[in-house]
Amino acid sequence: MNSNSDTEIYDLMDILNFTLSKEFLEKWRFKYGERLIKLFQIKILDSLKNSKNLKVKSIFKFLTKDSGFSEDVIKNFFIDVDISLYHPIIVGSLKEI
Repeated sequence: MNSNSDTEIYDLMDILNFTLSKEFLEKWRFKYGERLIKLFQIKILDSLKNSKNLKVKSIFKFLTKDSGFSEDVIKNFFIDVDISLYHPIIVGSLKEI
């Protein structure tokens, strides 16, 4: 029998596999553009590679200030992909931005 933490790990792996897939890119690219999706995927990969958590605030800053997307677009993207599902890879909440 799987423990609750095992289930959470499986769920996180599923969301990460989907996020890094071409299917994720195809799902969101018409609404948000391919560049935004790929930048988000790269940030996820960098976090995994470096074994460091990402903060919602830092991804938001990267996508708005550094990459030039509007704050409303990024907030809507975070809501659409349900950024809370990425915990513990991405920590923090939308209230912080």
